[in-house]
Amino acid sequence: MNLHKILLGALLIKPNLAPYALPDLEIEHFPPDLQPVFAALSGLWNAKGKLDAVAACARYPEQKTAILDCAQECEAECIRITRGNVENWTQIIREQAALTRFQSLALQAGSALTTFADLPDLYSQMGEALTLDREEQDFKPIGELVDNYIRRLDEKTEYVPTGIAVLDRNLHLSPGNLFIIGGRPSAGKTALSLQIACEQARRGFRVCYFSLETDPDTLTARIIANRLAVPLADVKAKTVPQSDLDDLAELHKLPLYIRSASGKGAGWIKAQAQRMKAQVIFIDYLQLLTASKAKDRYQQITSISIALHELAQTTGILVVALAQLNRNAAHASPSTADLKESGQLEQDADAILLLSGDEAKYQAILAKNKEGRVGEIPLTFDKPRQRFLAVTSELEGR
Repeated sequence: MNLHKILLGALLIKPNLAPYALPDLEIEHFPPDLQPVFAALSGLWNAKGKLDAVAACARYPEQKTAILDCAQECEAECIRITRGNVENWTQIIREQAALTRFQSLALQAGSALTTFADLPDLYSQMGEALTLDREEQDFKPIGELVDNYIRRLDEKTEYVPTGIAVLDRNLHLSPGNLFIIGGRPSAGKTALSLQIACEQARRGFRVCYFSLETDPDTLTARIIANRLAVPLADVKAKTVPQSDLDDLAELHKLPLYIRSASGKGAGWIKAQAQRMKAQVIFIDYLQLLTASKAKDRYQQITSISIALHELAQTTGILVVALAQLNRNAAHASPSTADLKESGQLEQDADAILLLSGDEAKYQAILAKNKEGRVGEIPLTFDKPRQRFLAVTSELEGR
């Protein structure tokens, strides 16, 4: 059964189903012999807003035989033509095209003409090939959008919690968001990200942690200190009692995966995240990502920010990226202007949490928050035990 011909034939027989297939298809999704037919049907539908077999044959006489052949093959298969089937066939065709594209890139990577310098770009393209565009590309009438909202009134909005109650009351992260945690060195960025990663994994989210600075063993020691509420120094010295270590059994069940990503770029991380079927990824930290085509540091960070935003948007993965702040942030309350090298980070992020200070005077500020209030969050950093804890004050809105 030629699924490509079946789908095109189905749309000719039941043209009212065209809106559920044509907006999601491109000419490269079809084999060369059917590309002219798809172009003809798509062109007619785009021009007239409707599909008609007679009109298609009259408008594209050179494709008449091929057009009728599609309709005849669909009828010969005696398949029920329903919206569900049309949407399913469309998805299969897109997946087959993605597979073909990936295989072509893999062959290119294995070519004797391919150099080592070509590999990062090919790797990125492979990741993109596996990303089926999640956006609904066609226009939607407002009436249909309102109906969709009403039908989903009983559905709870899907958020990805951080596991820190005082933060979750104000920060509502969704799949496909870019969340930036900024701070000076030793402000607790990594500790907070590890605590959140563990809590999200404990709630069943599949989490991948990419470290560009710290090796996995060192991160593991921090996680142990956090989960057992024991000093990191004791973990490093291996003086934690065995009875306490027995409480780490839960970590064996967590879908949390840690990997060194030193020298890697956003394209590589995207491909790895998709391979691992990650729902949340952490990047520690974003200024260390490579951006080989950028001319200067400003353009590099701008390129990285755009790439991480695109990664989140196209895959539906929640991206949590750590970022260094400028030095002047050490002497005053931090703001988004302190994010190093590029203002693009502030533009692309859905939420930004800034950390500064020490145990005597600590600040955690929601500097940007598309889904809620901004202002200071009552959090403090127990640095010896690598834990973030709530304090008694309430969020001060700006």
